Amino acid sequence: MLRKKRRFVAITTLIDKDIVISGDTTYVGGIRLDGTVKGKLEVLGKEDSLLIMGHGSEVHGDVVVHKAIINGKINGNIKSVDYLELNADAIINGNIEYGIIEMHEGAIVNGTLKCKKIAKKIAKKNNKKGFKEKFKKNLQMIISNNITEKN
Repeated sequence: MLRKKRRFVAITTLIDKDIVISGDTTYVGGIRLDGTVKGKLEVLGKEDSLLIMGHGSEVHGDVVVHKAIINGKINGNIKSVDYLELNADAIINGNIEYGIIEMHEGAIVNGTLKCKKIAKKIAKKNNKKGFKEKFKKNLQMIISNNITEKN
């Protein structure tokens, strides 16, 4: 199986370990977080937007990202549109929605994992199943009507 090579955007913002940001925060591009964010953190805007959380970093709120590499602690839900990597020191206390996930040994998740790509595939299959079932029912009805008409 050929894997698509991951491309990451350059880091343009650094939140150092001594910095605490209170309130909802939105970034575009690449961000390296070594400090603390108290509130919702969104790193969106471009498909290549990236969040890198260093060891000892914390987010107390929900996180919405395209791509993320986590090596810190998140007390909140994560929605990763594309790629999510949980390194060995990652601690997630919340639910995770992801497109692709890579979890290293030692990462802790206290919540549920939900793959958005699989959910879309299942929904498509269910729609096809619904169509097939309706078709079979209609076909059976037509056959049974033809049989009763002949008798």
